[in-house]
Amino acid sequence: MEVLGPLLWALFVTCLILVLSYWFTRYVAGHMMTGALGRGKHITVLEQVSVGKEQRLLLVRIGNRTYFLSATPGGIQNLGELSQEETAGWEEPASPASELTEGFSQVLRRLREQRKR
Repeated sequence: MEVLGPLLWALFVTCLILVLSYWFTRYVAGHMMTGALGRGKHITVLEQVSVGKEQRLLLVRIGNRTYFLSATPGGIQNLGELSQEETAGWEEPASPASELTEGFSQVLRRLREQRKR
């Protein structure tokens, strides 16, 4: 009986670690990687939103033009181009380096605020 308590506690801690690692890789790391992978020399993914399994809507800036795209396993479709007037008030995304230097608690706080909106 004395061995059962520590064994259950170890099982609980192991399950907690697995759940937290799944959550971290699914949500936190996924958001951080968006910034790191979404910026090239001439192309920038301003924003992407998942709308289904393997289906995304993207705002992509190429030079001074901004496109609204749909990405699915079957391909990518241009849904339209936004004018410079429509995108004039938008800020550039944070640089990947600043996202990576952000502390874990800051990332969690920012993501919690985004989910509330």
